[in-house]
Amino acid sequence: MTGRMRVGTALVAGLLGFAAAASAQIPGMPLFTNPRYGTGVRIHADLGQATGAGELGNDNTVVQGGVTFALGPVGIGANVGTNFRRAQALGSGDTIGINDNFTASALAQLRVLGGGQQPAAVSIFGGATADITAQEAAAMSVHYKYPRLMNFPVGVALGYHVPLGMLSFNVWGSGRMVFSKYMNCPATDPVGAPGISQMCSETKSDFRWTVGFDLPFLKVLSLRAAYDGGKWFGVKMDSWGVGASIGLGGMR
Repeated sequence: MTGRMRVGTALVAGLLGFAAAASAQIPGMPLFTNPRYGTGVRIHADLGQATGAGELGNDNTVVQGGVTFALGPVGIGANVGTNFRRAQALGSGDTIGINDNFTASALAQLRVLGGGQQPAAVSIFGGATADITAQEAAAMSVHYKYPRLMNFPVGVALGYHVPLGMLSFNVWGSGRMVFSKYMNCPATDPVGAPGISQMCSETKSDFRWTVGFDLPFLKVLSLRAAYDGGKWFGVKMDSWGVGASIGLGGMR
């Protein structure tokens, strides 16, 4: 096989792999966008799964960990997620395999209404998500980059604080457009990969929505849950997620 044909085969494999993996911001995990945040730093961990994907702990169960930082009306978060079984294996001392998939995401919010002592809050948000595999890292070591599928969610979130003494909680919902596009693409089709340049030039867009619930305790610990619905590449795909965070401030 010639070098150009090997590159073409790698392009096809990379595109198909990324398209299969990129099923959500972090695959199978809702996008948490509660606009009722306050100045502070929090560390969080979440577990999620696509609806109808069977019992927890299977290949469709995912975990993510990350950090959020808020200063006044500005909130910034970053996450890294992977398959639950892969996370278990890594936790047991396993090494990263060539086909292991990880997803990194970043999200910025700007609260434009409410917050503080007001029960309602509205924010606008935008972010980016990318999948990275060990196979891609290996390809980079020989001066070749896989096409990367990037997702860019942009939307609006509304949150409301329900006062119940020590167990006051927040409910929230958001709607967003998700724009998806391949990056690092060739200008022309390599040998053995017809149609790749055309696929890379297209930008897909879908509407998605999320509803969620947050239960903060003394601004230190917070529990949360969310349900995420809508379409992805024209196909209906829903997921749910639960998690917890700990930190100083950052939650109201």
